[in-house]
Amino acid sequence: MSLANNQPRIGAKFITDTRNFADRVRDPATAADDSSHAHQAPDRRRWAAALMHHWPTWLAIALVALTAGGGDSLKGLSEALLLFALGYLAAAVLQRRQATWLVAVVIVAAFAALRLQDWVDPSVVLLVAALAFVLWGAVRGQLWPPGAVTLETAGMLGFTAIALAAVSVDQDLGRYIVAAGWVGHAAWDFAHYRADKVVSRSFAEWCAVFDFLRGAAIVVLPML
Repeated sequence: MSLANNQPRIGAKFITDTRNFADRVRDPATAADDSSHAHQAPDRRRWAAALMHHWPTWLAIALVALTAGGGDSLKGLSEALLLFALGYLAAAVLQRRQATWLVAVVIVAAFAALRLQDWVDPSVVLLVAALAFVLWGAVRGQLWPPGAVTLETAGMLGFTAIALAAVSVDQDLGRYIVAAGWVGHAAWDFAHYRADKVVSRSFAEWCAVFDFLRGAAIVVLPML
């Protein structure tokens, strides 16, 4: 084969080799920039996924920002402790973790309606409802051997005692007691979140953040 016939192939190979060499020696800053963009995209996706995964935390923070400093009375804050404990007790008896948020919305709505009337004390209704759930659990054989219903019944008794103590002393001391109750319930929420039992993890996460921040606000805001 003649040299003239090989010239197109040699020329094409020369052009290809030249381009490959140019790619290898291109501007380092451009290469670093491309690498940086390649890493930033997965990082953004991971951050976005993390934010979406912890939406209960952001919801709790938003609700605290909207409700803290709203002039809630000591009695109202104490009744809220009963409300939280009742929600966990109801979830334990019903054994429907997937319905936790629905149960919580129904209980909160009923509580809000009770606070709009003056015929019956809302705290009395909450305690009667708690007793009804305990009896229901007993009829269903959920109190023995000890399990979730027994634990939540103990929790109901404990937080009821804290709520009663808060409204039985002077205003300043009562505020610290009820704040301790809220923070204590945040710990209760976190324990359920870690155990992944009784209520949905999303609800336990939301409640833990909300209770802790709200409990802190009960103490801190009056000092400002």
